[in-house]
Order: sequence, then structure tokens, then C-alpha cells
Amino acid sequence: MFQTFFTVMDTRQETIKKIKSLLRFHRNGLTITDIAEKLRLNRNSTAKYLEILLISGEVNLNNIGPAKVYTYSQKMPVSAMLKFSADFILLIDNEMHILDANENALSILGTTRENLIGKPIDTITSPLIARLDIAHVFEEISSKGEVQREFSVPLQDEDHHFRIRLIPTVFDTMDEGITIIGEDITKQIQFEESLMISETRYRAIVQDLTYVICRWRPEGEITFINDLFSRFIGIPCNNIAGTSLFTYIVPEDLPLLKEKITRLLRGQPTVSLEIRLTDNRGTIRWYQWNIRGIYDHNGALVECQSVGRDINTEREQAQKIRESEERFHMITDHSPFPISIVDRSGNFLYVNNAFSRLFGYTREDIPTEKDWFEKAFPDMSARECHECMHTLKQDPSGSAPHVAVPAILPVTCKDGFVRQVNFYRTTLQNGEQFIVCEDLTPKKEAERLHTMLASIVNTSDDAPSLYRSLNKSVPLRDKP
Repeated sequence: MFQTFFTVMDTRQETIKKIKSLLRFHRNGLTITDIAEKLRLNRNSTAKYLEILLISGEVNLNNIGPAKVYTYSQKMPVSAMLKFSADFILLIDNEMHILDANENALSILGTTRENLIGKPIDTITSPLIARLDIAHVFEEISSKGEVQREFSVPLQDEDHHFRIRLIPTVFDTMDEGITIIGEDITKQIQFEESLMISETRYRAIVQDLTYVICRWRPEGEITFINDLFSRFIGIPCNNIAGTSLFTYIVPEDLPLLKEKITRLLRGQPTVSLEIRLTDNRGTIRWYQWNIRGIYDHNGALVECQSVGRDINTEREQAQKIRESEERFHMITDHSPFPISIVDRSGNFLYVNNAFSRLFGYTREDIPTEKDWFEKAFPDMSARECHECMHTLKQDPSGSAPHVAVPAILPVTCKDGFVRQVNFYRTTLQNGEQFIVCEDLTPKKEAERLHTMLASIVNTSDDAPSLYRSLNKSVPLRDKP
């Protein structure tokens, strides 16, 4: 009886071997009829053998029209798969006994092959096996097929994350069971968590900045905006898809932006410019934009990241300063009094037209106070000149800034004529000296003539002597 059983088994294995060999040499496949005819087998028996091979994964079935074509399966033996797989693998039969395991599984479970193979899986002490709940898994697989799990377990004093696949399997022996394939995704999870933290920090920084931030494609389509820019254009951040940045730029400034984009190169990926943007209320504001190009692996520009700073107030203030300077120059250039401005270091910042007309010197002639004093007081020694400069800068009255302090000095003009000049010096808040000059020469000359006339009248008894004295005094004032 037993001999008959083993004879039948040998015949079946021999027939299966012949079918596999036949299919191996017919790569395009054969139908059941083709195989039965070539091996001179019964068609129904051939179909049963092919079903066994199909279940074991040793042949593939392809439906070509109404015909069923079987081809040889180029599969890797389970032993090779266990050896070369980077995942941990356990093979379990329906009785929940461990049939095989690879080295990674032995390492993770902290055991040896001798202590594992053939043992019921629920007798293995491991937090990983405990989390799998194999008994429940068998029930789930029978109703759903392949099952996946993802969880974290403590191993060697560290938390490890695993992604587990539990696959219903028919082994080479035709026995059924499950294959457990586990992937340690700890580093991946840690990377994702680090990336999430970095992204959260980045977004917190971006959203809290007082700058508008925008990423957009070269054709203008916006891909990202921060909260400040969202409020500016009146569109929520998550509804920005499909919106063009160009619609918010003043049309006159758009050519400048597009021209700047053409200058973005991989070696020089940044440009700066000042443009006007229109907000959701139609208000136009000036922004200083720094644009950085983002490139693909071929060096093509795929996106631009812009950081914009609101400079509207700065430009308004700059315009007011320009207007103030224009008014200042208009007043001082038409003033009949010579005016000059000297900085803390003694450099002339400004002299008006009246200054050049009266003294004959331009700013190029006297770039510094030292140059001016050497020309204006040529008869003074270096020491006297220094004392004179100190006298002009000194505030003997202790006056606060913006209070003019006068000083009368004889000034030698460029043509050599000496004038009596009253210097009204005002110290500005920034330490600069604002100096207004008053030419006292006509007044001093008139006073001298008046004194002379009084002396002549008091000392002369006749008109001819008075006339001659007057005639001698007139040439003394020969300049206006």
C-alpha cells in the first residue's frame, strides 16, 4: 500500500517536472491542449498539474483572447530571497509555526536559527512579535488578503519604526501560510520628523517676517505666498494657485521686472529692483524686491523666490527731503548774504552764489576751513590762524544749537581786497556749522568817513581846507 502511494507521488512529481521543463523551452507559452499533446497526457490531468504549478508560483497564466497560455515563471527561490533581502522575513505555516527566517529577522528578534525554526510564533518573546498579534492577523488575512501594519516598538533601548507586510503564501510543499516582510523605517521616520520640524520653523519664520515673500514661475504663476503678502493682495494662502503675480504689478514697472528675470543665471542667481505693487484696495506702494532664481538639474530657471520690503514711507521721506533741499537751495542761492555749511571735520559742504561773488572763492578753491582761513587771513601765523578758527567755532555764550553767534573779522578776498565781515555761526543738531556772513565794509567805511568829517569840521576854519580833506578821503572807498 505504501509502495503504491509513493509510486503515485513519484509519478506526479515526474510529470510536474516534465511540464516545467517543456515550458522552460517554450518562452512564448503553451496552452493546456499543447502541453497535453506534447507530453501525451490526459487534458484534465494536465489542467490539474498546471493549477498546482500556478498556485505555487512556478508558472504564469496569460489570457490571450479565449486561450489560456501558460509560461514558465522566472522566480527566485525562497532561500535566495531570504538571503539577499534587506528586510526581515519570517515564513509561518497555518499552524503558526515558524518555517524559516533570514539573518535580519534573527538579529532583530535577538535569537538564533536553532531557537526559532519550528517554534510556535506566539512562544517567541519579542515586542515586535507581540505587536503583530499573529492569531488575529490570520483571521484578517483570510477575509481581506494581504495586510499591512506600521508601528513603533522599543528595541535595544531605542524606538524603532517598522512597516510590516503580511502576505498569504503557498509554499513549494503546497502548504499554505503567511510571509511576514518587515522594513525598518526608523531613519525615514526620523528624517520626515526632522523635515517637518524644519518646515514648521521655516514657515514660522516666513510668516512672522515683516517682508512679503512669494514664489512664482517665470511666466508669473504664484506657487506660494506668506501671510503678509496674502493680506496685501486679499487672497488666502491656500487659494493662491493659478494667480499671476504680474496682475499686482503696476504695468509701467512690469517690463523692468521681466528684463531683470532674463538676467537670472545659475552663476548669478539674484537680482534686486524697486517696483510698485497694487494691493486689494487699489493702493499702490513701492517695494524693494530681492529675487533669487531656482533651477532644475539642467540649469533651467523653474521658479523665482522674491522677498519684498515696503519702502513706500522711505521713498516719501526721500521725496520730502529732496523737496526740502530744493527749497533750501532756492532760498540760499538767491540770498544776498554769503552762506556756507561746514561739517564736523571742517570740510565745506556748501557755499552759495553770494559767497563766491563777495569773496571770489568757490568750493573748489576752499575745500576745507583750513584752506579758507589761510586765504582769508594771509597775514596770520599758523598759530593765530588756528586760534581764529577756534574762536569762530567756539560758543562763548553757551548757546544751544540753532542759535547764531556773531564774530567780526577782516577777510582778504581773492582779489586782495579786505572786507570787514560779521560771521553768524549756527551749530546744527548734527554738529554741522551753518554760517551766514554780513559784509560790514560799507558800514565801517561810512563810519570812518563820518568820524573824519567830524574831525575836519572841528579843526578847520575855512572851507578850502575842508574841501581838500574831503577830496583826499573819497578814494579810500573805491569798491562797492
